[in-house]
Amino acid sequence: MKRLLFLALSCSLWACKDDEVTPNVQPSNKTTASVTVWDTKQWSPEQPKGVLSEGATVALYTSQQDYLSQKPAFTATTNASGVAEFGNIPEGEYFMVASKNGMTNTWRDAQGMTRVSDTLFQTEAEINDPTQPIQENALPGDFKYRDLNGDGMINNNDVAEAPFFTFVVKKDSANKTRALIGSNVNHAYGTAAAVEEAFSLEYQKISAAHQQMVMIDGILSDEADCQFANLPASWCELNNFTFTAANSIVESAWKSHYTSIFHLNRMLASLNGIQGDVTALRAQIRSFRAYLYLQLYTYFGNLPTTDKLLMPSGISRGSDIETRIFIKNELKASLVGLTDEVPANKPWYMRAAGVYMMLARLAVMERDSQSAIDYTGKVIATHMYALADSAAVFTAPASSEIIWNMTASMTSPFKDYFIRGGLKVDFCPTIRYTETYLLNAWANLFYGEYGEANKALNTVRTRGKKLPVTLTTAEALFNEFDALCKEELYREGYRFANLVIFQKATAVLGSKGYQDKHAHLPIPTSVLDTYPNLVQNVGY
Repeated sequence: MKRLLFLALSCSLWACKDDEVTPNVQPSNKTTASVTVWDTKQWSPEQPKGVLSEGATVALYTSQQDYLSQKPAFTATTNASGVAEFGNIPEGEYFMVASKNGMTNTWRDAQGMTRVSDTLFQTEAEINDPTQPIQENALPGDFKYRDLNGDGMINNNDVAEAPFFTFVVKKDSANKTRALIGSNVNHAYGTAAAVEEAFSLEYQKISAAHQQMVMIDGILSDEADCQFANLPASWCELNNFTFTAANSIVESAWKSHYTSIFHLNRMLASLNGIQGDVTALRAQIRSFRAYLYLQLYTYFGNLPTTDKLLMPSGISRGSDIETRIFIKNELKASLVGLTDEVPANKPWYMRAAGVYMMLARLAVMERDSQSAIDYTGKVIATHMYALADSAAVFTAPASSEIIWNMTASMTSPFKDYFIRGGLKVDFCPTIRYTETYLLNAWANLFYGEYGEANKALNTVRTRGKKLPVTLTTAEALFNEFDALCKEELYREGYRFANLVIFQKATAVLGSKGYQDKHAHLPIPTSVLDTYPNLVQNVGY
């Protein structure tokens, strides 16, 4: 009777239900926990872990086998603050996997192994730190993987069983941790469409770099001076050949070209991991990269060349021959995916004829007249291009005269520099058909084919409404070639380069202060300070 009274009293106090009678209640060992998830794909110097990730899934596993079987003990989704909250879970140690839209903190391979990282590279200096394990082709914002075997190199041998990270949950503890999610290679573009988008943005920067180099050529030569638009003193130093390795215009030209090269390297590296036919896109990117290297080579001489994502700290300059071979190989490789037709919505794309013309430019630098004849001949043989009337060349970027135009926009001071009499000019062609005949004329002259040289020169003369000529000596032919180059390619970025290539710079520019050392611009001081194995051009 007393026992029944006790039960009745108990139920009145604790509202018992018929099916909830628990005579021996034990103290609970359950508690709460939370995981804050960061999206590292949105890393920036101002966001050193990326941004908080809403909608990410956090799964807790009691064993690695449960992970492989995809049987989590608990799951939660992050809120607007990037926090996944777990309520009333048992104490213990859990394997923690966070993920969202393909991003994760566990990069399981076919063998069930993963690389390990919960930190990001923040700077180039950190990546190049000689006291740390070498992780090639990393960029700021990429995961800094652990050197699990301690050999000083981060590679495919540095893996552990997946998942790796554990979360210990204890009673009467805060039980808070974080997870950084991202791609195995954060800097990589995940799709061909993403690469194309990045390329479409980068070409605009390459266009600006092209215009800067065109203007540098004109200021260095006898085509323009620094007074035409009250340019800063750094431009006047170029004009009167008083510049040093600290000149800001020289530094800007070097760095803008290499910055774009490294961005293109990133795109090419990404394409290696993308499924589908990306041949044409890869060819476009390689041709643009070759163009940037060719521009640098023309004005700075032999170069450090690399397909890495950052300039290696110990890099040195290749020899003159090595630099040219690298550029030629890049150009020839790009021909595999190029034609002379480009998409209507991408008129700035490279054509095969543009690559042949760059190969012809290199052949002229090497005094390889036969190759120059062959390459220019390939362009002429397409019958896709024609010399426009002189007054009409700059009226439309899509004319038959233009082989390659990548002008994104023209702003001052360049638009004040690039003038054509009273004509309004909205673009600066990178390569046009006139150059094809001029280089063909020089190559035939150098090869001893004076008749063919005359023919090519007269093609350009006739376009300019000049009477044809018959020149019988090498000197007369070269003088006509030089005069036509000066007139036809005025302020298009050829004059100074040609004066150096054809060893006329001292005679033409000596009164301005030109000396032999000025055949190449100096490697910027700031670059030499950062990369001690690079050597300066002679004379600076």
